[in-house]
Amino acid sequence: MLKVSLDTVGYAGYFYEGEPLSLEEGMRRAAKFGFDAVDVWPHRPVAFPMDVSKDRRKKLVELAKELGLEFAAIEACTDFRRSDHILTPRQEKEILFVKECIELARDLGCPIVRILAGFVGYFWQVGWNLGYSNTAMWNARSIEVSKEEDFLIEWEFAKNGIRECAGIAADYGVTLALQNHPPLTNNTEETIAMIEEINHPNLKLGLDLPLFESQDPEFIWKTVKQCKDLMVHSHLIGLKYLGGMNNMYGFMEVPPWEGQENWIEFFKACNAIGYEGYFAHEQCSPIILKGHKKATVEEVDRRYQETLTWVKKVFADIEAGKL
Repeated sequence: MLKVSLDTVGYAGYFYEGEPLSLEEGMRRAAKFGFDAVDVWPHRPVAFPMDVSKDRRKKLVELAKELGLEFAAIEACTDFRRSDHILTPRQEKEILFVKECIELARDLGCPIVRILAGFVGYFWQVGWNLGYSNTAMWNARSIEVSKEEDFLIEWEFAKNGIRECAGIAADYGVTLALQNHPPLTNNTEETIAMIEEINHPNLKLGLDLPLFESQDPEFIWKTVKQCKDLMVHSHLIGLKYLGGMNNMYGFMEVPPWEGQENWIEFFKACNAIGYEGYFAHEQCSPIILKGHKKATVEEVDRRYQETLTWVKKVFADIEAGKL
């Protein structure tokens, strides 16, 4: 059965005009709208693990039970690449953060912690013209860049950090979902390769359709079938790519049915492979409305509600064989 979750990153106050909502407030909205679950944003101001006391964790579990909600995933935003200086070991800090997220997941009865191999902020790569691959942004033009040696070093370094986190996840009975998100894991093939090279039972795949290289039905079905035994989480979002250079993100986030994604074929393929995880609807970029005005939280509410209505209709039609 296909299920949908509300990703609380949308209420963090980053992308609309107004105050952020607490995790509890986001949960109440999710239940009111009719979502099956929530994804926890483990960053300030929503639910940074160090801010969530043991007592609050118990109360969150009680609230979820009262509202009829599950916790679908802890949405850790991570970067396992090397630091710029030997005395600022970023990966060690990332491992500590992921461990805190894993403990939070355990305490909430949440089965999944989403992670990223690397992160530079959406898809706009500041060093795109400095070398042959995305890793060129770290070292500029050099012999190492030209030979892709920088990419291989970053790959191995990140792989070792993720492997260590997978071992921690196993100790707590939690599964990590590595998302097919750039940089480093720039497509689904590279993400699968990272998972297979680490080869740990507690490391699986978070498969997001907007990040596919193609929206062709044949490609979607082939990719989803390839991920049958790995896919444990997914995000639901619509992207409309913009021409020219007038938008720093290169895209505008829109309701799923207005984006460039072939959601119907993706849902059908996921249903066909027996996918049992959640599709987490997220709002994770600025909402600029007509008249060049930043949206308020009411617009976030509207998008969550309208998307849920649309998704449930599509899911029902798929399960009834109408699509």
